[in-house]
Amino acid sequence: MSTVTLVRHDRSVAFCAEVQDEVGTRTIPLPRGRFDVGASSRCAIVLSDRAVSATHLVLEVEEDRVVVRDAGSRNGTFVGPLRVREASAQPGTIVTLGRSTITLRVASAYADEIDVEPLPTLAGSSMAMRRVAAQVRRLSQSRFPVLIRGESGTGKELVAHALHALSPRKHKPFVAINVTSVPRELVESEFFGHEKGSFTGAHARRRGAFEEAEGGTLFLDEIGDLPLDAQPKLLRALDGYAIRSVGASGAQARDVRVIAATHAPLRDRVRDGLFRRDLFHRLEVFTIELPPLRDRRGDIAPIARVILRSMESDVGEKQLSSSGLARLAAEPWPGNVRELRNVILRAAALSPNEVVDAFDVDRALGVRSGPSNDPPSHKRPRAEDALTPDLARTLVREHHGNVSAAARAAGVPRTSFRKLLNRRPGE
Repeated sequence: MSTVTLVRHDRSVAFCAEVQDEVGTRTIPLPRGRFDVGASSRCAIVLSDRAVSATHLVLEVEEDRVVVRDAGSRNGTFVGPLRVREASAQPGTIVTLGRSTITLRVASAYADEIDVEPLPTLAGSSMAMRRVAAQVRRLSQSRFPVLIRGESGTGKELVAHALHALSPRKHKPFVAINVTSVPRELVESEFFGHEKGSFTGAHARRRGAFEEAEGGTLFLDEIGDLPLDAQPKLLRALDGYAIRSVGASGAQARDVRVIAATHAPLRDRVRDGLFRRDLFHRLEVFTIELPPLRDRRGDIAPIARVILRSMESDVGEKQLSSSGLARLAAEPWPGNVRELRNVILRAAALSPNEVVDAFDVDRALGVRSGPSNDPPSHKRPRAEDALTPDLARTLVREHHGNVSAAARAAGVPRTSFRKLLNRRPGE
């Protein structure tokens, strides 16, 4: 069983460095002085990264700032998206070297650092995600409801899967329902099932989600969009009442743990009369807050590695350069990991090289840096030229059959995208 350890830092230290390399994440206190950073064992901060020079950079820690100085590295040092020889950094600054990152933090924010094994389903082990991992590992052993809150694309369903996989219910079903995809008139049937002939079109008995999840976990995504008239029925189920399927004469108790997720502020919906207060309090027995990607930019490197590995069959074996990683780490990512995945997919598909650099990332983001001085033979391909039918079909699967969303992710017009989907092999 995983343990949670609290690491006490010297409170006289002003800064600390959250280091993420190929083997994981660690937090290093930075008292005033000089710190050599690189792959050599002689460095004060040693990185496991083949793209990092023996002594790659130097951190000069002063009372109110950290000076970052490149030490003649072969791949360069990046502060934000810019390659630098020397720069002044403040808390929150991301320093990229090789395929690793160093996030500078205020040391007092890490007075109680959590040392816990990251979740296997979520890439990235920043301090923010280790706090989430600690919560998940504790709450996985409970049977009470959990409410997962976070912006779209932060990985709420992955956290729900982790709660189930680490729980005593892991050998029983995990059933997921996106509330927004269920027609209002079918919500009760979707949750509780129906009997044959109970309404027009009910040609056979149908098992509901509670019955399908018997002994396991029921995940209700976007619970804030549950119609108001269906909320009392869900409340009764959560309060331990027996569940009655539509058209049934009797009721039956179900052993199901409910995990709900929302990107919407439920307290505001309660205030506006769109969500029942009693249901809200029943769901928020325990709450897990997922941080947006912009608040854990150090996780972008490990997340990107996982994403690139997952799409090797479509785009080939690709790696991010230091400049490409620095460019990704500088973005605010309002769409979080889902948006990051789309951009990496476009960048990898458009790049003619094995290494995806900042130019590829800019093209994928739609950033125009002005007219190119490259000769015509060196111009980068258009998205339509780089996209293959197989890659287009992969995008459609990633977007649950939504062709318009897949075309936007690919960065090509919908008409061109549809033509590519309809292309026969060999054409």
